[in-house]
Amino acid sequence: MNQFRKFARFIVLFLLFGALIISFAFWGIGDMLRTDGRSTELAHVGGTRVPLYGWVGGTPVSVTEVREQFNRQLEAIQRQTGQRPEPEQALRFGLHVRALEEVIQRAVLDHAIEQFGLTVSNAEIQAAIARNPAFQGTGGSFDPLLFRNRLQQARIGEAQFVSDTRREIAAGQLFAVVRSDDLSPKSLRDDIFRAESERRVAETIYVPDSIVVDVPKPTTEQLGTYFDANKARFQIPEYRAFSYVMLTVDDILPQVSVSPEQVKQEYTARAAEFGTPEKRGVDQAMADSEAKAKAIIAAAGGGKSLEDATKEVLGSADGVIKLGPVTKKELPPGPLADGIFGLGSGIAPAPIQSPLGWHIVRINSIEPGKAVSFDDVKEKLETEMKAQQAPDLLIRLVTDFERVLGKTQSMKAAAEDLGIKVKTYENVDVRGIDPAGKQVVIGPAAAELVQAAFATRESAESELLETPRGEYFVVRTDRITPARIPTLAEVEPKVVEAWQNEERRKLADAKVKVELDKAAAGDDLAAVARDLGLEFRTAKPVTRFESDAGNYLTQPVVQELFKLTPGKTRAVRTAEGNVIVYLKQIELPDLAKDKEALDRFGKQLDTMMANDLILELIAALRIKYGVTVDEAAFAAAFRPQQQQ
Repeated sequence: MNQFRKFARFIVLFLLFGALIISFAFWGIGDMLRTDGRSTELAHVGGTRVPLYGWVGGTPVSVTEVREQFNRQLEAIQRQTGQRPEPEQALRFGLHVRALEEVIQRAVLDHAIEQFGLTVSNAEIQAAIARNPAFQGTGGSFDPLLFRNRLQQARIGEAQFVSDTRREIAAGQLFAVVRSDDLSPKSLRDDIFRAESERRVAETIYVPDSIVVDVPKPTTEQLGTYFDANKARFQIPEYRAFSYVMLTVDDILPQVSVSPEQVKQEYTARAAEFGTPEKRGVDQAMADSEAKAKAIIAAAGGGKSLEDATKEVLGSADGVIKLGPVTKKELPPGPLADGIFGLGSGIAPAPIQSPLGWHIVRINSIEPGKAVSFDDVKEKLETEMKAQQAPDLLIRLVTDFERVLGKTQSMKAAAEDLGIKVKTYENVDVRGIDPAGKQVVIGPAAAELVQAAFATRESAESELLETPRGEYFVVRTDRITPARIPTLAEVEPKVVEAWQNEERRKLADAKVKVELDKAAAGDDLAAVARDLGLEFRTAKPVTRFESDAGNYLTQPVVQELFKLTPGKTRAVRTAEGNVIVYLKQIELPDLAKDKEALDRFGKQLDTMMANDLILELIAALRIKYGVTVDEAAFAAAFRPQQQQ
């Protein structure tokens, strides 16, 4: 009966929980699984979506995964460039979209691995990690401490790395169907190798536009027409006037005071750092008892060398160890170091006992140390001590400034309250250049100052900002002068100069065309160079991927060179002139002679084709399983903070 009651109670509970689950489905269990009112899932691979309930099966892509990948991208950029992009800038570059795509690709692989039933044991993962050279210590074996340090430096958790390793091994099993051996056809390999290895020899002349010296001035009508067609080129940029408060360590240093007594104490504490320490050339023998040690000293005192005395007492001269020139710091602290540096030259009259045994010491040479006087390093010490204290004082000042700024809501009032100077710039563009074309915003945080000024509304102040170098500042945009198209009268000298430059370019191009026609008619390039009064050069042989800038073969010129047939000439326009290039010779590779390089190239081509096939396989799996992206949740997850 009791068993029946228990069973009945179980059935009732089961029905109650079933009713609760159904009610959650109707009332929206999805709402209970959201963070800040938004779905924690950004995308889903495979599976079936059940209305009111959610996904059944498949592999989810969470907000956390995508954000972590996004942050890893920012950290990678910071490691490469030294600067971490602002989140808003990263969003403009589409790094969040890239992060989503990378996480979706991982999810597709995870789903495929699950569908194909591929498993990886913990032992396989441990073995793979242990084989990784990045985690091997000096002895070539796995070092757990190094493993954790490497992961910490890369900002990757141990669980995530294990998961990534599991996926990598399983993906290797999945992609084993794509074999790279002899994947590329021999004819294709040979043709591509031949094209990439082909070298060409060119003759060149550089014809600068400045070769044309007599450029007429434009008529009023020509100038007006040119200006009307190119007004945007002469636009006067937006200028901003801004004031700012800058707090840096350099500003704090004059306020840091260090007393002579403190400097003297620092010198005393660090006396060992200054000058050269005493060095002694030392040999020693070791004995396991005081009696043997004294016997060696007695034999040496009778006229024998330390080696002979040691051999006589211990039976071996190998017991004498040559320590060489050593400082006191290089010896184990205690009786041995004190004893050696308290002796004169020669063999010590008594053995020295240490935890290692009994030492018989011979002092071969003494090189006295050289001390540096306090006066010689006083200024250096004072500067160092001030530099050590300045960051703490800067943080205190920044804290006080931020506190007063919060009360007054005015940068100028807060600066006045704390006696901080407010600096200003009048009319600078987004590059920090004034209307006269002079770079005026210079010094600490110049780029950050201008960026903040152009990101702040007129008559508004920025937040207290910090640069990667530890400078703190607030900017107030005092005045904005919008960009505008000037009248011709305002910029006439610039317009005249631009018109003449363009006319000079046209005349130079026409002159080059005449010389090309001469070359086509049979004149060699040396004669063309003489006609122009310019230098004629022969460049070194180059492949289509190389250059010889010293002989005017830049990459754009090389690309045109490889379009020519032997004996033909072409002009390639550069920023300030033309390069006339003549194809003198083609050097084709010898496939039989270059067999080793050809085989290496074939393997590289096989690998590239295999990688392409793998990418095609992943794309096909993505289509097969289906990927659903919650665009609204994705947009909300990366919406700038002020818009949320």
